[in-house]
Amino acid sequence: MLRFLHVGDLHLGSSFSAFSPRAAAVRRARAFEALEAVIADALQRQVDLLLFAGDCFDSATPDPDTAARFFDLLARVGLPVVIAPGNHDPYRAGSFWDTADLPANVCLFREESLAFFELPELGVNVYGYAFIGETAKAPTLPRRAELPTDRVNLLLAHADLLSPLSPYAPITSGALAASGFAYAALGHVHKPMPVRRFGDTVVAYSGFLVGRGFDECGAGQANLVEINGGRVNVTHLESTADRFEILEVDCTGADRGEEVRGRVAAALNDAAYSSEVALRVILRGAVSASCVPDVAALSRLGTELALFEVRDETLPLYDVAFLEKDLGLRGAFYRAMQPRLESDDEDERAVAAEALRLGFTALAGRDIL
Repeated sequence: MLRFLHVGDLHLGSSFSAFSPRAAAVRRARAFEALEAVIADALQRQVDLLLFAGDCFDSATPDPDTAARFFDLLARVGLPVVIAPGNHDPYRAGSFWDTADLPANVCLFREESLAFFELPELGVNVYGYAFIGETAKAPTLPRRAELPTDRVNLLLAHADLLSPLSPYAPITSGALAASGFAYAALGHVHKPMPVRRFGDTVVAYSGFLVGRGFDECGAGQANLVEINGGRVNVTHLESTADRFEILEVDCTGADRGEEVRGRVAAALNDAAYSSEVALRVILRGAVSASCVPDVAALSRLGTELALFEVRDETLPLYDVAFLEKDLGLRGAFYRAMQPRLESDDEDERAVAAEALRLGFTALAGRDIL
């Protein structure tokens, strides 16, 4: 049986620009500690190999101390490590990848064309390539008949499986199905995705290990992969990194800003977030036209959190009598829709109600999603 760790999109050295310089430095340090923790977890599970699917660093010129600490960590692992540079940290002549004294156990892809490393002690071949710039075309993958049958053949790739027109090495399900790789360890897409199978090839993104913004909420992860004969099992290892979270609070029917404050305070109490969490609260629902949430005052409810912001996406709830007399755009829009809202056709009434909601959303300056 072969067991290995698949991790990618570490983005070590990220700026965390939403935080103060001191808080950002702490978050960067804790991000590295999360990497150390997931590797320690993998070693306890007796992995044979580590695969890094690109964007180990957030920049093509990472902080030298961060890079040195990363390479020292890999050297101490003592197992084979294979790295495929991504679009954030491409391999170039003279780059840190080129000039670093890589540990002896680290194999690094250095070309945009497909290559492979033989790991005969494990009975494994790892195929892959490097980004050598900020964009890349995916190389042609081998077909099943071109792969050795006496090895476990793996693909390590920073690639975009979601968009065939992507500038970031777009790769197709058809090419993966025809390749016959046992497992394709992909990086680049940060959001966790279900493990897929194309033909006999099991395909997975590792996702982000450390969230860097509110588009990467919740716990990060890495993949622990076990291959036993023709069976491939993927287990997600949860990251210990600090998290970003979004909390939606339903304010429907609130008459006063103080009532909104009470609902937010109750929601925070129920959620019981740890102090390391960066939290965005989104206020939702239709509230009284006289209810104006005080976002600045609400923001003071989260002073114990690492980062706290409030977004007011409530909509004012106008009664019919008000809208019928309103001389503004809301009133004009309502009166234009009124015949459809009172139609005998149920479907027409439903469409009109949704149109009214979207129209009020736009007139309130909100994004229509």
